[in-house]
Amino acid sequence: MKLKSLIIACLLIFMYGCSKNDKSEDTTPTSSSISENYDRSFTLTLNDGKNLNMQRNSEGFDIEDNNKAILFTFFTTWCPPCKAEIPHLVSLQDKFKNELRIIGVLMEERTADEISEFIKMYNINYSIAYGESNFFFAKALGEVVGIPYSVLYYPNGKYATHYIGLVLEEMLESDIKKVIS
Repeated sequence: MKLKSLIIACLLIFMYGCSKNDKSEDTTPTSSSISENYDRSFTLTLNDGKNLNMQRNSEGFDIEDNNKAILFTFFTTWCPPCKAEIPHLVSLQDKFKNELRIIGVLMEERTADEISEFIKMYNINYSIAYGESNFFFAKALGEVVGIPYSVLYYPNGKYATHYIGLVLEEMLESDIKKVIS
C-alpha cells in the first residue's frame, strides 16, 4: 500500500512539474525568422572566374543573366555516389549544352588548385561553385538532406524538381526535356 501511495505521489509531482508554466521568454529564433535571412541576394563563385548572382523568391530563385534551365548538384569530392554521377552530368551537359547549365555546388572547403585537379581528373565540362556562399545556398533551399542532392530549375528560375542521392541519367534527361520544352 505504501509503495502504491509513493508511486502516485511521484506521478503527481512529475505531472505538476511538466505542466508548470515558465514565464521566461523563449529567445530561440523560429524557422520563419531564420528563413527571412535567406531572402537576401548572394553570389556563387564559379571555377571559371565568373560569378552567379542569385536571390530566393517565392517560386525558386532569381538568377542573374540566366536564359537556360539550371541543374544544381550539391556534392563533395570524397563522396562515391557523387563521383559516380559525374559522367552522367558530363553527358547531359554535352547533350543539352544550348538549353541547360549544370553547376556543381561543392559542399566542402577546397583550394582553387584542388578543385582544378578534381575537374581534370573527372573530365568535368560544367561549372563548379565553391566557397562560403555554397553553404548559404544550401540553407536557403531549406532541405539539402544528403549528397548528392540536385535541384532542377526552369530558365526563369522557377523550381522544377529535386533529387536525393544518385539519379539515373535517363530520369534526369526526361525531366530536363520537360523543363526546356
